[in-house]
Amino acid sequence: MNLTANRAGHFGLLAVFAAFTVWFALDAWRADPGMVNMILIAPVAALTLAIVIAVAAHLAMNPDVDAESPRDEDDDGSLRARYGIAIACVVLAAYVLSLEVIGFDLAGIIFCGLTMTMMGQRGWAGIAVYSAVMGLAPVYVLVNLMGVPVKTVFLGG
Repeated sequence: MNLTANRAGHFGLLAVFAAFTVWFALDAWRADPGMVNMILIAPVAALTLAIVIAVAAHLAMNPDVDAESPRDEDDDGSLRARYGIAIACVVLAAYVLSLEVIGFDLAGIIFCGLTMTMMGQRGWAGIAVYSAVMGLAPVYVLVNLMGVPVKTVFLGG
């Protein structure tokens, strides 16, 4: 297998994901191995490790797959092409910092809408519907199905 710097970076990132997942699951197990604590952590950890293994196997079995950056093709001089990653980091940081201030549901809707707009989506009806569903559904599950008390605007938490 031809191990380029790009492929080594991919395998390294997969190893970091796997190591963090194992550490988090073991730490949660040491804290409380009961069903209430592990009911969500264990399946998500198993799924994460399965995905990491599948991606690593795909990279190992397909040496021609080397995700070189397509920046030359997509570099149209737009703001998104030049500063997309920095803008995405700022939007993500604003989302995380605004969760307790404006509510998990509203922050999720705004984050989803801004991200879709930044990625090139221009159909405002689609953005509104998708952002509402993706902003409200996880918070609904947290508040109503799991009983996690989080600040909300629309879901009465």
